[in-house]
Amino acid sequence: MEFMLIMLDERDREWASEEAQAQSFAAMGQWAGGLAQKNILRGGAPLTGEENGVRIRKGTSYDGPFTETKEIIGGYFLIEADSLAAARAIAETCPQAEFATVEVREIIKMGGPE
Repeated sequence: MEFMLIMLDERDREWASEEAQAQSFAAMGQWAGGLAQKNILRGGAPLTGEENGVRIRKGTSYDGPFTETKEIIGGYFLIEADSLAAARAIAETCPQAEFATVEVREIIKMGGPE
């Protein structure tokens, strides 16, 4: 089964320092590297800021930032796990979970070759 781990952060959270931010980024890289070595990681990436995003709804587009939410999606990981419980256990080891939210969602397979 595939799961997406969605990295959610507070919109206005301030980092203690640039050093703390760099340490967090390095910890995430090490964590992802460990998942890759175990053949759990299927993909993932950090995302650009929401000010560079666009939302589309019924042919209308809205440029960011999108102020109606208090959390922003900072990035994601695609992982392979046997169950939601296993995916949750993996997410609980994510360094991001120390100061922000890691949401775990199962990916629904849609048509096409297996």
